[in-house]
Amino acid sequence: MDTVPSHPPKRTRNKKTSGLGFLVFALAALVGLNVCLTFAFIGYYAVYRSRALAANETPAPPLEVLRTIVPALPNAESTLTPTPAPSATPIPATGIVNILLLGKDERPDQAGDPTRTDTMMLLRADFDHHTAKLLALPRDMWVALPNFEAYGITEGRINTAYYYGEVYDVPGGGPRSAMDAVTLNFGVPLDHYAIVNFQGFVNIVDALGGIDIDVPERIYDSCFPTDNYGCITLVVEPGYQHMDGLAALRYARTRHQDGDTERVKRQQLVLLAIRDRALSFDAVTKIPEVYAAAEGTFDTDMTLPTLISYGLEAQRIERSQIQTYVIDQNMLASWVTPGGASVWIPQRARIAPVIEAFLATP
Repeated sequence: MDTVPSHPPKRTRNKKTSGLGFLVFALAALVGLNVCLTFAFIGYYAVYRSRALAANETPAPPLEVLRTIVPALPNAESTLTPTPAPSATPIPATGIVNILLLGKDERPDQAGDPTRTDTMMLLRADFDHHTAKLLALPRDMWVALPNFEAYGITEGRINTAYYYGEVYDVPGGGPRSAMDAVTLNFGVPLDHYAIVNFQGFVNIVDALGGIDIDVPERIYDSCFPTDNYGCITLVVEPGYQHMDGLAALRYARTRHQDGDTERVKRQQLVLLAIRDRALSFDAVTKIPEVYAAAEGTFDTDMTLPTLISYGLEAQRIERSQIQTYVIDQNMLASWVTPGGASVWIPQRARIAPVIEAFLATP
């Protein structure tokens, strides 16, 4: 296994890491496109609460504020019908937005330290045609890395772009470096990013009451890595399985039995399962718990008005209009680096049709 070189500690830089990050996670990482309006409320409530406290007022409970935006909570047969929020309404979202979704490989003892991105996906939401696409990128692809020439680094695994951006504190840090690497190697322009760490993922799935996944084949991983750097045997039987946050995370991360390109397919299954759960009847009543669970676990460059604008429009995207794409082993060539690391070399001619389909408009 290759290791990331040791570097001096990164300089501290202020980041926008707060509960607003969950709003992005609901919009993007969870692919909860139809329920984005519901979770846009979480961001709205955060602003409402801070303003009330600043004015020495007692903020109303979340569900009471929700009813000022959505007069009646939905029942099993209804859907949310939004009314204008008490504050200024954001301009409706139009056109296409591309968002880079990152899951950080961050163990409890690494909190705040530079780290690799264990998951990399692209979300493309077309608000004019009411469609969305999700493209998964294997983390072990060996690609050109911009921004680090001054440090003697011109190429590496794509999941190290974020790490190096944090270590060397380049303009825009890890998020910008990861975005630049994706655009340089795959020609996809990116508008925003959203980052979640493992604990944030676990917390949110648990707050939603777990998820249900139709597991296509049995998983047997004889040495799944644990937070304390040990390993356990992981077994997931085929068929419908109800998973809590930890089980869902393990299912999304395991790869020893088949490899990285199959793992990214499992990650897409998990994201869509979370979307289904978020659309369930009682998800709205869990907003306070979900907000508390997500606090401080995400980072994004999107503002609250932008997020609400995306959420309002994204509710019109049906599940049938969400397409998934994967760069799999048929589009990659195995290679061992001079340092002995096993990586994948992208085969551009085979990847091109996937990128073309991902970027195509109806």
